[in-house]
Amino acid sequence: MTHSSTPLQQDSAPPSARWLRAIGYGLFAEIATIITIVLVVVFYQYVFARGLTKDAYTLVGQHIGAIIGPVGGTLYVFVFARRLMPKISSGFVAHGIVVALAAIALSIGGSIAGHNGLPAGYTLASALKIIAGASAGFLHQRFFAPNRTV
Repeated sequence: MTHSSTPLQQDSAPPSARWLRAIGYGLFAEIATIITIVLVVVFYQYVFARGLTKDAYTLVGQHIGAIIGPVGGTLYVFVFARRLMPKISSGFVAHGIVVALAAIALSIGGSIAGHNGLPAGYTLASALKIIAGASAGFLHQRFFAPNRTV
């Protein structure tokens, strides 16, 4: 089974653009995670728990972020890394890891800016993102990359 994109489409960008694209996809994955957390918190605030105190909403937001952040971040890294794979011609696992590292960099930067430190869960979340990015590259290389050997 091969992927339907043409080699010209895959190889038309210079190598530096492919790595920049991987970084961009990682940033998009983390932004999607942040947007998801914000939407769930707002939905909770205006649909399920109207009239709580600001402190209560802050606490709920932290709990929601602690759950959705690692799970959503992992899923979004995988999805965005998979979206990248047809656009490159080699180095699939490495590109997937770069997607993860870009998402991790934005996540850590945002945490340091917002929390003045890193919560303990960020280590696990970061490891899951790396696994997700590498898995996306591995799966593409194994099942969809042209000229694969069996």
